[in-house]
Amino acid sequence: MEHVDITLTGVASVKITKQVTLPKPDAEALLADDRKIQEMLTRHHAVDVKQWGHVFGKKQREFTIEQPEPGYSCANHHCGWVGNESDKAQVVINGVEIQACPKCHSVKFYNVQCISKR
Repeated sequence: MEHVDITLTGVASVKITKQVTLPKPDAEALLADDRKIQEMLTRHHAVDVKQWGHVFGKKQREFTIEQPEPGYSCANHHCGWVGNESDKAQVVINGVEIQACPKCHSVKFYNVQCISKR
């Protein structure tokens, strides 16, 4: 099973109220720092959203890198066939099945760059 990373982002208006008991110096330090207040409010708390603003999701682009199939040209100069490994024909010579040119059935090839289908 493949897994992909996703990022979900939402802007929401919520109201969270939390009652905590702290020593006076810690309480004053907490009340003076907005970031710490936000962390305290959202820590271990399921937020009930009353209204969503802008919500969107983003998934990383999925891709695979495939190795190009080997390309070949027939070594028979009168034939001129050019193709990929999968384009070769299966022929039986002396009871052995081998790959040959689909046009002239020659078994000799030159390696070329990958052939792209159009």
